[in-house]
Amino acid sequence: MKKGRRSKGTQYYFRKKTFPFHQYWLMYFTECYSDKTEKDFGTFIKAKSYSLAKIILKQKSMEDDATVKLKAVCGYMMHKDYRNNRSNQKLSTFDWENIRSSCFPNLNNFLFKKEIPRPEGYTNKYNQTCYDHVKKIGFKKGASNWSTQNRKGKHKKLSERKGLKWNGDHWVDWGKEEMLNTKNKIMDSLISNNNNRTHAAKSLKISRSTIYKLMLRCENIEWWNTNFPPPKPSPPQVSSKQRSITQKKVMQKRKDNGEEDFFRIDNCDINDKRLRNLRLSKAKKRDEYRKSLIPKIKNALKENQNNRLKAAISLNVKRGTLKAWMQRTKCWIDWNKEY
Repeated sequence: MKKGRRSKGTQYYFRKKTFPFHQYWLMYFTECYSDKTEKDFGTFIKAKSYSLAKIILKQKSMEDDATVKLKAVCGYMMHKDYRNNRSNQKLSTFDWENIRSSCFPNLNNFLFKKEIPRPEGYTNKYNQTCYDHVKKIGFKKGASNWSTQNRKGKHKKLSERKGLKWNGDHWVDWGKEEMLNTKNKIMDSLISNNNNRTHAAKSLKISRSTIYKLMLRCENIEWWNTNFPPPKPSPPQVSSKQRSITQKKVMQKRKDNGEEDFFRIDNCDINDKRLRNLRLSKAKKRDEYRKSLIPKIKNALKENQNNRLKAAISLNVKRGTLKAWMQRTKCWIDWNKEY
């Protein structure tokens, strides 16, 4: 009978969730000192998520002593059904008061931590390492090594694999037609992907390391770089602050060499022409807008028997605004004579 998958506990879901309000986390961690000694501690952190609680703990530890490093950080959220492992009882009101008073952050900015002594013989807070067993497992050195017994004399360097193919036991000659077909496929994929090796490998549905190995078996690396040079990497993104500092340094060097800012050059025909064109375009737009107001003002005055106040109310503007419109359009029509 197959065993079912082990169900995930409530703490797993608590650690993945971000709460809208602060929770109390019981954090266990190990401090590593400069003399290579270690001590285990436990403390309470107040945070909205487990990841934030770990960040707060590490930042406070760095603030207290930068030489101490933390490892094996693990936390448990304190909830209403939380039970103590020793007594297997729920937390009482007195326990909750102690948790609230000893958690960090607090007004005193002090991290209360309790040392948890390690059992005798333990190399970490979880278990003890049997070094005799560690020596017996893993890859063996010397003649008893599996690679020495099975691959010695068969392994070849990448530079020595040109025109060869691995058949599962040893290297054999690669057929010219098969090698040419593979070479053409790689060339087509490189051309279609702008010589990008990673994208070419994805189009061929192989890994990047595999396409490099196939390329070296067909031609040497100099041939590929000459005929299909890889694209230059894009420059790293620079922050706007750093870009501004760099631009200021460049402009200062140009000023020291006697150059002037292009926007401070006086008596320049190009700048005069540009300013003149800008002014003409603005004047043209302004005149078009004012001419579009004339028919609206005429209709409003006719409907209200030339009464300026009533005409302004019908246009949903103030009387002063209507007066300003009539003043600015009097070059095309004499309002006092006609209305």
